[in-house]
Amino acid sequence: MNMDSANIFSAFDFSRMAFSLSILIIAFIAAKSCKILSMRLSRAFPDYRLRIEQITTMVNFILVIGSIALAIFLLFRSKEAALAIGGSIGLAFAIGAKDVAASLLSGLIVMFDRSFRVGDRVKFGDIYGDVLTIGVRSTRIRTLDDSIVTVPNSQFMNSPVTSANAGALDMQVEVELFVSPTSDLRLVEKLVREAAISSRCVFLEKPVVVLFKDQIAEQMFYTRVLLKAYVLDVSYEKRFESEVTERVHLAFALHKVEGPLWHK
Repeated sequence: MNMDSANIFSAFDFSRMAFSLSILIIAFIAAKSCKILSMRLSRAFPDYRLRIEQITTMVNFILVIGSIALAIFLLFRSKEAALAIGGSIGLAFAIGAKDVAASLLSGLIVMFDRSFRVGDRVKFGDIYGDVLTIGVRSTRIRTLDDSIVTVPNSQFMNSPVTSANAGALDMQVEVELFVSPTSDLRLVEKLVREAAISSRCVFLEKPVVVLFKDQIAEQMFYTRVLLKAYVLDVSYEKRFESEVTERVHLAFALHKVEGPLWHK
């Protein structure tokens, strides 16, 4: 629908501007309050930390989108004018700022498709870390070296994202070790399993598995030992790997378990 500038401005009732601004300010304060409450609840109930963060993200997402839409809608004199001009502005926005529009639409898809959630430990390309926030335009991920990476939501539509815990607090961790193929594998399994279950980070309600595979690489003949176990919290991943590796090395040295063999 073609409208000149006079008709467009006449469709607005600027006397409601203060009311619209009040709605945006209240929504902003509410979003900040939700975030503060979420942090306190997460500290008080650590077992429900991820669930609390996910609910907070959803509430804030709805607050932002809803308050902006309501604030703009209240400025129009009639519903018909709102629909007509809103459609024209939306079309112009989609054409003129297609990257931003794509990120906004992708944000809605990411939020409601739930391919990953706040608190998930994800791998996206070269990025590996915890999802801090899923916003209207972008998602923030904190890597394991404590860097914050902001990724436009539109990028998630064309590239695979791996979630290590899929919304759960616990996650599976793999620890690789290498021994001589002549080693007593029963003893090796016993030592590795003991190192895992004695860790304060391990989640014993899920299985602890030790797997073996003979391999040859770069003139070395060895047996790969792969430990698969779950940690209580995704944040314990690297601590668990370090604890297990240290304890296994001490146990191998005590029981004289040899390392990989070199080809001559």
